[in-house]
Amino acid sequence: MTYQIAVDNVLIFSGNVVTLAIAAVIAVVFLIIIILFFIKKIRASQVIKYEFITIIAHKFRTPLTQIKWLLETLVPEEPDPLRRKNLQDMQKANEKLIVLTSTLIELTNSTRKKSGLAYSIDRTRMYDLVKEVADSLKGLFEEKNISFSVQATDPTLAANINVPGIRFVLQSLMENSCAYSPVGRRVDIVIFERRGKVHTAITDNGIGIRPQDLSKIFSKFYRASNARKMDTEGFGISLSLSYSIVRRNNGVLKVFSPGLNQGSTFTIILPKAKDEMHFHEYTT
Repeated sequence: MTYQIAVDNVLIFSGNVVTLAIAAVIAVVFLIIIILFFIKKIRASQVIKYEFITIIAHKFRTPLTQIKWLLETLVPEEPDPLRRKNLQDMQKANEKLIVLTSTLIELTNSTRKKSGLAYSIDRTRMYDLVKEVADSLKGLFEEKNISFSVQATDPTLAANINVPGIRFVLQSLMENSCAYSPVGRRVDIVIFERRGKVHTAITDNGIGIRPQDLSKIFSKFYRASNARKMDTEGFGISLSLSYSIVRRNNGVLKVFSPGLNQGSTFTIILPKAKDEMHFHEYTT
């Protein structure tokens, strides 16, 4: 299936994009307030209400995706450097809204799972999923001149997982590795099998984690002091969500860091679905 977008009156639409972006920010903030309220108050009817929140969050994806596509059309066609820079800033803001919407969906999904709602599981090749996420974040790493590579002892190594959930985990860990790495560093992902498990290790040589912070790193809303200085816009929730999602997939999320300014490694460990062996590599 092929999707096409027809764009007319491109210059006129740039003003509408600003209005849509502002409206989207207000809507997402409002949605956060609703979700936090429901998390504290919902008891007997939580399944129906969380389902409603998830549907609304999905609805936000359509206008946000439209803004993304239209900005991708506007930016290369804009001759004025200042206007092009403004459009590029809008692109970054819109991407953050898309990620935030995905986070809200995962937050409601975690509660739906506890309530017994369906949680789809599919046999998935981890290399293919990692490559897909890496491709989507290529521009993010290029912006900071960070080298990025994916290696696999076997590209057919597979696990039975909830794909949207593990995709969110991979995206969160890769974005963190970029956000907390200085310009010009590198990030490496290695996928391998050990003792019947599929390991996906994401290693950076960024700001690292203090020993006293390692035990708290997956706590909800927790952010280490050096992380707050490096990235002031974080919520301190993505790692907690990621930890919960991996556990729901019968896996484990681990972290290792030698210390400050010595990088860190986050490893997703999932039950292996098939046993084969050869080597493959993907580099961006």
